[in-house]
Amino acid sequence: MRTSLLVAVVSIQLLLGAAICLVGILKLDTNIEDVMQWLPDHSHERDLYEGLVAKFGVDDFLLTTWDGCQVDDPRLRLVETRLKDDDVDGLIANTLSGADLIDNGSQYESAEAIERRFRGFFFNEQGQTCIAIVLTKEGMTNRLEAVEFINRVVRETVGADQPGLLVVGYPAISAEGDKLIRLNLLQALLPCCLLATLMALFFLRDLRLVLVIFLTSGIAAGVSIAIVTLTGHKWGGLSSAIPALTFILTVSGTLHLVNYARGAAHDQIALTALRLGWKPCLFSAMTTAVSMLSLSHSEYQAIREFGLFCATGVVNSVVWQLAFAPWALQLVAKTIAADRSETKLVRLHDWTAAHPVLVFGLFAVTLVITAAGLPKLRSGLEVEEMFGIHTEAIQDVVKFEQEIGPIDQTELLVEFVNPEASSFADRAAAIRQLQAALVRLPEVDATLAATAWLPPETQRGGIAGVSQRVIYRRKLANMRLELTKTSYLSLEQTESGDQIETWRLSLRFPFAKSVDFAALRDTVAVAAQEDLQQHFAPAQFQVEQTGVGLLYHVGQSKLMSDLFYNYLLAFAVICPLMIFVLWSPSLGLLSMIPNCFPAICLYGAIGWWGQPVDIGIAIAGCIALGIAVDDTTHFMLRAEEISSQQGKRRGRIKNSAIRAAYSQCSRAMLATTLIAAVGLAAFLNQTLLVMARFSLVLILSLLIALICDLLLLPALLYTFRVTEPDSPEE
Repeated sequence: MRTSLLVAVVSIQLLLGAAICLVGILKLDTNIEDVMQWLPDHSHERDLYEGLVAKFGVDDFLLTTWDGCQVDDPRLRLVETRLKDDDVDGLIANTLSGADLIDNGSQYESAEAIERRFRGFFFNEQGQTCIAIVLTKEGMTNRLEAVEFINRVVRETVGADQPGLLVVGYPAISAEGDKLIRLNLLQALLPCCLLATLMALFFLRDLRLVLVIFLTSGIAAGVSIAIVTLTGHKWGGLSSAIPALTFILTVSGTLHLVNYARGAAHDQIALTALRLGWKPCLFSAMTTAVSMLSLSHSEYQAIREFGLFCATGVVNSVVWQLAFAPWALQLVAKTIAADRSETKLVRLHDWTAAHPVLVFGLFAVTLVITAAGLPKLRSGLEVEEMFGIHTEAIQDVVKFEQEIGPIDQTELLVEFVNPEASSFADRAAAIRQLQAALVRLPEVDATLAATAWLPPETQRGGIAGVSQRVIYRRKLANMRLELTKTSYLSLEQTESGDQIETWRLSLRFPFAKSVDFAALRDTVAVAAQEDLQQHFAPAQFQVEQTGVGLLYHVGQSKLMSDLFYNYLLAFAVICPLMIFVLWSPSLGLLSMIPNCFPAICLYGAIGWWGQPVDIGIAIAGCIALGIAVDDTTHFMLRAEEISSQQGKRRGRIKNSAIRAAYSQCSRAMLATTLIAAVGLAAFLNQTLLVMARFSLVLILSLLIALICDLLLLPALLYTFRVTEPDSPEE
């Protein structure tokens, strides 16, 4: 190819890739605000939660308070008025403050009695109150917009410098997470790329070659962002790793192409790199994409989308490796000198070949010890563990709970079938008694139900007391429909004609408190059944529990099975591919052992350590498997090709071919692993802890995989005698 044509081909690809990257980045939008993406799709608990939303509306809310926020503070009313008047986008369903509660109940009882009843929810001991701001479905879908709007209105009305001003809740935490994702892209992605490029320069010692690697990888990473945004999808919490992984995988593949092109004449650089590298690069991309696609079968939306777009990024990566990098290498490099430093690593091979059983035994013992920790693995999806307890939004929650009361909650739903309106007072009394029983449980700090909006029943005796109680019961029956506006009572009619009256009891506990939701669910269920059976026959009522807290508990219980299923699925697909490409069941199976060893070893160690497995740690195993297979593929395919050139039939590898392939590939394997590890290290210091832990597990997995490729793989090949010794003549 003439130089002018080469320049045109490289320039057109470069400009096209840069344009796609720019457009994709400009369209970047996030969806960390969607809490459902972190929860399993199919479960009875999720159906219950969606039923809760259908009956009572969205349970997404924010709470705001400030020093001196008393019921007589005129700013209290002003904030509520402005929130309603300025809400042109329909983000807020309603607002409720302590002042509203006193106004609504003043005809029934004193302000002091109302404060006592709502203490821990809307009032503290000193009478400080707050405003609860409930979002609409539109507000929940666009949490970031809703939080920014509420923050702006509150700060403009109350004063940005007002001491003790807090705006807290799950939407505020999600908005903080949105900022962290953007910071990840700005503060971690660029350092990741620069660190990986510097490591490539350290190994190659040629700025021209590093420039090609940087351009190829940078464009591939940018296009991977564009693939997400231009297809109409949003950027999730785990998506921050997609461009980084794409960059690192492209660096790895391109560096292998550079290695294949060493020693070729200038006009043969591109063809030599393609002739020797297309098959291992393409097959490596296939295995990596397969391992990432295994995540697309997850029950978690966040994991599914991450796996899908990671796999797409891998395919995009190999396209740029094969379509752009070889021609760019030929354009900038007159020749790529052969590297003689591999001989140092070949000594490691020779020692392993002389002691294969010893090496295999050491790895086997390590595997047995660490694998014993696998049954000890436990999952954890707590929100504060994903973002870090020191995040500003979470610290604000802690301050609010110290001032007013706990805000984390789960819901108990009590359904009555075809209840009589005249006996509404009896059910209200039973719910009050149930609340008192639940508060006595150690897992529950406070409860809130529709009874809080009901006037107290007279305790007078005699004829006057009986008369007042009759009037009271009638009054409550008339208030039944009005109570549905509180979002704590629901009246609906089924298709069969039955009327269902549902009472919602919010069980509150501190946000930072470590709650055993399994124990909470069991104890609450038992207490509710026992207490209600004192008043009603079992056929008259039904008790269910729901809420985001319980959904997270269900997510934890399913995360471990999801992890093992995805990993086994990736192995089940990659292993036959290795057998097919090596044309040997024994070689294919043995080549998978070094790639599975890191996951078993590392996750076993995590089990021994006691660290909960979050989503980031869970998916790192599949990603590490896909990346680790790359180096194994390059090594095994190169050995198989050398054997074929020596006249051996497919599926058999000679000892000399293993040594020759080790000599040619080992330095590239070392370089690609260290480049990936150093690049991913940029994510270790992130406030978004789920990303930091994902990066740490991935780095450790890749380093262990490198040790396995350099030591365990040759030991396996020699121990199980799947190779052919060289003849004396050879």
